[in-house]
Amino acid sequence: MPLFTVDETLCRRDGLCVAVCPASLVRRDGPEGLPYPLAGKEAHCIRCGHCVAVCPTGALRHSLLPFEDFPPIDRTKALPPEALAHHLRTRRSIRNFKPDTVPRETFAAILDSARHAPSGHNHQPVAWTILEGRPAVAELLSHVAAWMREEVQARTDLSRTLGLAGAARAVDKGKDVVTRGAPHVVFAHVPARGITPLTDAVIAATWFEIVAHAHGVGTCFAGYLMFALEHRPELVRLLGIPEGRVVPAALLAGTPAYRYRRMVPRDEARVAFLPGLAGGEERGHEFPA
Repeated sequence: MPLFTVDETLCRRDGLCVAVCPASLVRRDGPEGLPYPLAGKEAHCIRCGHCVAVCPTGALRHSLLPFEDFPPIDRTKALPPEALAHHLRTRRSIRNFKPDTVPRETFAAILDSARHAPSGHNHQPVAWTILEGRPAVAELLSHVAAWMREEVQARTDLSRTLGLAGAARAVDKGKDVVTRGAPHVVFAHVPARGITPLTDAVIAATWFEIVAHAHGVGTCFAGYLMFALEHRPELVRLLGIPEGRVVPAALLAGTPAYRYRRMVPRDEARVAFLPGLAGGEERGHEFPA
């Protein structure tokens, strides 16, 4: 079966599908030629869908991607830059949660958007595990607290760097500085090996955070949890995540206990525009170490 077919009556011969294919699998002979797939290279297709999505007349049909999964873009729903900036600036890292669990339907809606996050070679390696309910989260917290105490007792460099002694004491006194009373923890996990699995997971988790904010769900990257999972791999297995997969990103999640009323300041962006390569010369950029 060919990688794609083209309806000759609809095709404008504009070459857009040829131009956007990242693997150069779409060809045509001459400016008026009909697009055709490069023979014998079907395995090189990364299923990005660019060829179908760019066609203004819907002339191209991809054999691996059903056309009904390509809804038309509604330009009237595009966010103005000011609205998008407002959404991003009003997102907060939430550390105070209501005890109620988030409906699974809400998580499904968030993930339906987050699944469109970019990934290396469009591998889409990210899968999700969501701890549901405070008892499950508290059980994980007990394992993480045990790990922290072991690091402190062993006087490891990591315990000093992360201040685990203070965190462990706080947990022992009933102050949850690890999971912050969240009713959920969301884990983005990927194969340990791949094209760019670690980056893909962090990007997907960031998309999850941004979309969750639109659904009224608060999130916060769970630093202590991520360190624990990295240094205590058996905790990953306790979550039911298969062998060979790692967790580069974990998010606390739930309904925020408080409503923030104002946006907060951040440092100005630090950027250098280079008209050419530095060639080993110092350019005097004042970036922090």
